[in-house]
Amino acid sequence: MIHILKERWMRFIELLFDTYIAILLYVTLFTFNHYTYGKSVNLILFNSIHFMFDTGNVVLILKNVVGNIGLFVPFGFMVPFLYHKLRTLYMCLFLSIFFSSSIEICQYLFAERIFDVDDIALNTIGACIGWFLYYLSVKLYLVFKSKIDTQ
Repeated sequence: MIHILKERWMRFIELLFDTYIAILLYVTLFTFNHYTYGKSVNLILFNSIHFMFDTGNVVLILKNVVGNIGLFVPFGFMVPFLYHKLRTLYMCLFLSIFFSSSIEICQYLFAERIFDVDDIALNTIGACIGWFLYYLSVKLYLVFKSKIDTQ
């Protein structure tokens, strides 16, 4: 019975992850955003973040800085949850940089948008936050499980 529940739980998380990836790709590649500067490239780390903070535009800062971090928190949480071989922080860093870079390249090539290394950095920070939340949840689960097992 427990095996069946665990299997169903994993299928649910896989479906949730697939839905998350679909939404992530839609938001990053298929939504229309007008950029004043058009198709461009930023290869200077923290350049666009610095520019956003200089504008003082809270909406712009929340959308770009907080939004880019928040977009990848689920990635950092669900990847190690679903894929045992990808559970290390190093794999989280590698995969988030790879996936975020792929999105940025596609944004530039196909969506006529900006390739921005700051977005990659912020996405990676978000994935690491997600990974730490995953790690914390596993530790808490093990603590509660050991307390239940000893009772």
